[in-house]
Amino acid sequence: MRFFRVLALMLIASLLVSACGAATAPTVDEETDQGQRFLISLPRMVVDIDDAGQASIGGLSIDAVNSLMPGLALPDLAVNPFYVDWMRNTNIQHMELVSGDSGVFVFINGEPLPYLGWDGEALSNLAIVTGVTGLPYGELIGKLVPIIQRTGLDIAVKFPMQDGAEEIALRDTSVPIEAPAAAEEEPATFITRIDVKYDENGIPSMAGISSRDLASAAGLYLPVELTPDTLAQLKAAGVSEMRLVTGNNGVFITINGQPLPHIAWNNAILGNTADMYQQMNPDSPYIALAKLFLPELDNLDIDLRLLFPQ
Repeated sequence: MRFFRVLALMLIASLLVSACGAATAPTVDEETDQGQRFLISLPRMVVDIDDAGQASIGGLSIDAVNSLMPGLALPDLAVNPFYVDWMRNTNIQHMELVSGDSGVFVFINGEPLPYLGWDGEALSNLAIVTGVTGLPYGELIGKLVPIIQRTGLDIAVKFPMQDGAEEIALRDTSVPIEAPAAAEEEPATFITRIDVKYDENGIPSMAGISSRDLASAAGLYLPVELTPDTLAQLKAAGVSEMRLVTGNNGVFITINGQPLPHIAWNNAILGNTADMYQQMNPDSPYIALAKLFLPELDNLDIDLRLLFPQ
């Protein structure tokens, strides 16, 4: 199975660099609901990118790593030289992804950014999305949930440094990663409560005004109508409601009231995001807007509900 082949390769590659830190240990119980033990916790794997964009792990090229286990192969990890120069010129020294039982955490230069959060229920509900989108493997996703939650991966990608730049240390692996606490609730700066109801023809309406009304009265044409195929997929999957809610700790989506993986943040993480945008795009005309808008995302109180015919 491809998933386990990748894990085997990751284990080999991680052992090459096992001195880089402690294993990324999921915090869930190693015993699954079926009473079987499963837990894989790997040390950080550092991928070094050279000036030409070629990748190496522990001083070995990707080809050399792949030769350690014939029949298995890490994907080509080469980076376009354009992006290598971009990272170097803006002093982005490393990016890191850490996956565990509560999500995939993102760090740039050791600073946390918005991340993908989940729990077992949210991961299991991804099977609903595969039914709506027509993607295969919906049943398999449900079976993989205990494996995903009990597999700790940590991948850091290091880029060539600027001349004269001070080295920025990677995140300390001895400090456990925890979902950041949400800030105390403050009065929202923007509040929205909207229900959008779709009819049998895929035409949406809100507060009694349909998209066709807007088009005929105001010449406002919005690409929001659903095709018959999409309506059929929603009906077949039994989806009657989708909901998007924002708050001071992220963006949450539910289907029929069931949660999906969410984008998580707090005020400090949003501040990091604004700072990182400025660092990576020093000539952007939108820096002031990013510095103003991104930290305010945790003060938005948006609740959008889409209702579908059954």
